[in-house]
Amino acid sequence: MALFDDQKEDGQEPGEQGSGKYLGLIIGVALLPIVIFFNHIGRSDIGMSAFVCLGANILAVGICWESRRRLWFWGVIGFVLALHVPLVLLIQWPDRWVSRFTLLPIGIADLLITVGVVRFVEKFIVKSAGGSPMTRR
Repeated sequence: MALFDDQKEDGQEPGEQGSGKYLGLIIGVALLPIVIFFNHIGRSDIGMSAFVCLGANILAVGICWESRRRLWFWGVIGFVLALHVPLVLLIQWPDRWVSRFTLLPIGIADLLITVGVVRFVEKFIVKSAGGSPMTRR
């Protein structure tokens, strides 16, 4: 047994969790009705943009999940999602020349921006409340 090969008592690897293995698949299946709906009405460009934006924001919520019991957290997420509505409707990516892999950097940037906004607001609120983020749970 090597130094970094620590095993848990129940036989699982340290970073392994039950539903964490299939998180991307679960998010994709949950967002699939959005793509199907927009394809049905003939607006597949909006469907793919909405899929990427919502997928990135769901991952951002997962990254910042420790703040889920805070009202400000859901307010920030709601505000960011409300800002996405005009962006998704105004920026229409023609599906003829923009592949799904081309939208991946946009989704990653969206994820990083959302996480950054949540972390910024968290620092501002914790600073005004007088405590560290770890002790305010």
